[in-house]
Amino acid sequence: MRTSFCIALLAMTSIQGASPRPQMLPTIASCRHDANAVEADRNRRAQALTLAKAITTAQANVVRRTREYHPVASLGNLPPVPSGFSLKLFADRDDYVFALKDTLDPCRYAIFSDSGGLLYEKSARTAPVIAQ
Repeated sequence: MRTSFCIALLAMTSIQGASPRPQMLPTIASCRHDANAVEADRNRRAQALTLAKAITTAQANVVRRTREYHPVASLGNLPPVPSGFSLKLFADRDDYVFALKDTLDPCRYAIFSDSGGLLYEKSARTAPVIAQ
């Protein structure tokens, strides 16, 4: 069986012939929030985490007072959204969810949370799904 596999592999290689130029795999840009992150990106990430913590704290405070969650505009004095990040926050009476996404990161790093109050952060695992 192994011999047959080796012969088939050798035959396929010789049929295709030598390629005049080696095929190059597409270069994937480096993630901005991995172990090789530069200081500027580490600072932007720290600012985004500070904003995320401020949002969860503000939502906890407002829900204790009013018994409902609020949109970002009515949460008071929050830190600014860091350069290159986008903030989306959706809130209704009973729940909220937000995402801070780094629009500059090819790996699509994001921080997100909801009314559970836990912060999550990660980069996307695969390419985005495009609706048809």
